[in-house]
Amino acid sequence: MAFDPVERVALGRTGLSVTKLGFGGASIGGLFTAVSDEDARGVVRRAWDIGIRYFDTAPLYGYGASERRIGDELRAEPRDSFVLSTKVGRLVRSPAQIQPGDEIDHQRFDGRDDAFYVRSGPERIVFDYSGDGVRRSIVESLERLGLDRIDIAYLHDPDVYDLDRGIAEGLPALSRLRDEGVIAPSVRFQVFAVMSRKASPVP
Repeated sequence: MAFDPVERVALGRTGLSVTKLGFGGASIGGLFTAVSDEDARGVVRRAWDIGIRYFDTAPLYGYGASERRIGDELRAEPRDSFVLSTKVGRLVRSPAQIQPGDEIDHQRFDGRDDAFYVRSGPERIVFDYSGDGVRRSIVESLERLGLDRIDIAYLHDPDVYDLDRGIAEGLPALSRLRDEGVIAPSVRFQVFAVMSRKASPVP
């Protein structure tokens, strides 16, 4: 049987169905190479036109640019016609918002900070797996996306910085947001920690 990349399949017991091929938003956030708004939106539109209906992004990807660009295209489509995931555990912060004691994710490579994403602004990425940080992350992601809900929220790389706090505070905060309808209100939703260990579901 031929592989159909845009066939919809059930995603576990979540009640969601996704296309076998999904769209990953790191590249349109400027990963390693600058990407214009026009080109990024064109790529998202092309993915939509060929039938992709699962889109993944994160605040880290372009320090918010990926979420904005995906939202700019998907806002025009019926909300129940696609599945969208984003991530928590990192906040996009201007220099004025960074407080003493905040843990900056330096995104260091070859001796340079903020080396992975090409960007024009001064924003930095700050780790925050606390319950309050997770809630702020989701609220800010919704603002950038211009959407009223997220279908899947991943705890992003907790093993890189604070796995224990991510599990103790981050996952319960996501569960509460689900119960409030901010994340997939109509389904039995599972949140998975994206990490090197076994994924941890929240029932």
